[in-house]
Amino acid sequence: MQPRLDPLRIASQTHTLANGLRVVAHYDASAPSVAVHLMYHAGSREEHPGRTGLAHLLEHLMFEGSLHAPKGEFDDLLERVGGSNNGSTWLDRTNYFETVPAHAVELALWLERERMAHFLPVLSEEMLELQRGVVLNERLQSCESRPYGLADERLYASLFPAAHPYSWPTIGYRADLEAITLADVRAFYEQFYTPRNAVLVLAGDLRPERAFALAERYFGDLPAGPPPSRLDGVAAPHARTRPLSMQDHVSFPRWYRATAVPRFGSPEWAALDVLSYVLADGESSRLQRALVRDGQLAQDADTWLFPTELHGVFGIVATARSGVEPARIAAAVERTLAELREQGATEEEVAGAVRRARRDQLAALDELEERAEELALAATLLGDAERLNEQLDLYRRVTPDELQRVAREYLAEGSGATLTVLPGEEVVADAA
Repeated sequence: MQPRLDPLRIASQTHTLANGLRVVAHYDASAPSVAVHLMYHAGSREEHPGRTGLAHLLEHLMFEGSLHAPKGEFDDLLERVGGSNNGSTWLDRTNYFETVPAHAVELALWLERERMAHFLPVLSEEMLELQRGVVLNERLQSCESRPYGLADERLYASLFPAAHPYSWPTIGYRADLEAITLADVRAFYEQFYTPRNAVLVLAGDLRPERAFALAERYFGDLPAGPPPSRLDGVAAPHARTRPLSMQDHVSFPRWYRATAVPRFGSPEWAALDVLSYVLADGESSRLQRALVRDGQLAQDADTWLFPTELHGVFGIVATARSGVEPARIAAAVERTLAELREQGATEEEVAGAVRRARRDQLAALDELEERAEELALAATLLGDAERLNEQLDLYRRVTPDELQRVAREYLAEGSGATLTVLPGEEVVADAA
């Protein structure tokens, strides 16, 4: 039977400034601190072929200082008050965030104002070359020199057409990173780093009325900026592709399967998330039994589901045991998915998966910074921070029938893209 779960709600209030900046306030006085998240609705999906990696490179550059907070002063000022900061770039968004004692929240706001309003005067060729080198080295360490490091890149390039903005890696291709110019950086910043394209979340020991007043003080006078130019008519992902393989400096074969599914925020996305728990969360999950515990085919098996805007991406990955051909893993996964499509999952399985999903949600949302980021993501990708509560509530409505339906519709036999990474002397991929 369905699990009896109370609604999970993250209380928030939203106010929009005249320049379009949306301000989300989440009050929590349990600790005297505030998490400040400024999320721009621009990630690697806003790039163009030939200039991939631009959004992530700009994120690096934004830590190089501004007109009134030169390089090094940003961190120094925050450290003096006991604060911390960081940033991240992904497909649909770029996020900058600080956690500070409540009395120092205005410092964090002033620093983010600096980056939004006074970054271009300090942007230079020297700065660009320095951070280009940092990002190229990051790509070398995280992708090119790391075992299995290029697998995701090849997998998504197969799943999505070449012009689709999810087909390239957020970190970018090496040749594109080397080609990015100062004019490219400036144009991207001017187009997307504007109040009307951003969400500011203030979460913690700060009452909403004061949060909105401070947002007005530090950002209200900034110009809205141009309307963001979104990509229209994005090509649909491939329904299926031929199996790909590549060689890498690895000890064991690894098999991947990825499928484009409905976007984050949809009922189908929540049902697919529950399905991912049925498949791979815990020793009694279906793939763990079929591949690891009983089948003795794989060392590990896991699933993933991207919370992304244009499409979600549902993936399965397993690393073979010594001497096991990856084709046996692929066959076992497809048999497991076929059983779900044909017979569905039991009420007990679905109820347990929903409870485990709720467990992980509660553990994550216990952190103030995580709540701030989730509110920012909902406001950015779903249009309203309150949609976070709707998304969380969808899990309570997932039934065995709905789980079977999404398995049939989105995980059909042979759907999506598959990739096998094989041990070899050098990274070699077969032609796309």
